[in-house]
Amino acid sequence: MTSKAKKGKRKKQKAGLNKSMLDVGFGMLRSAIKYKVQQIGGVFVEVPTRQVKPSQTCPKCGYQHKKTLDIRIHECGVCGYVQDRDIAAAEVMLYWAKGNLMGFGTSLKDIDASSSTSGTSKKAGSMKQLGQMKRQKSGSIGLGAETQTSTK
Repeated sequence: MTSKAKKGKRKKQKAGLNKSMLDVGFGMLRSAIKYKVQQIGGVFVEVPTRQVKPSQTCPKCGYQHKKTLDIRIHECGVCGYVQDRDIAAAEVMLYWAKGNLMGFGTSLKDIDASSSTSGTSKKAGSMKQLGQMKRQKSGSIGLGAETQTSTK
């Protein structure tokens, strides 16, 4: 049987191990959600939170203002929009996925794909297929098409 670790010894190693354990847990949860969304024919969209910064961005005007975690209400100094910080962050991520967020040019509607909330349409099931659809669409414009590989 292993003995209990002594206080203060190998503190950095323990912290790194604990962090990696937490990362594995969240990664497995994300994989399970992605699998279930794709299983019903939806599109799994992962928002790049380091670039979008949803908790620091106004969902109405796109203005970013750095906030500390103790500030729980989002109040935009530019447009005056007031909302609970978590709800405002959720709105930012939703608008980013739809392509309606000011200052970010990514859109699912540009590639003619369905969202994960539409129950009947099954045009794309993974990010790999979305990328192929983008390349295929850009190839029809004359930007240089790549050969499409089968995903089945």
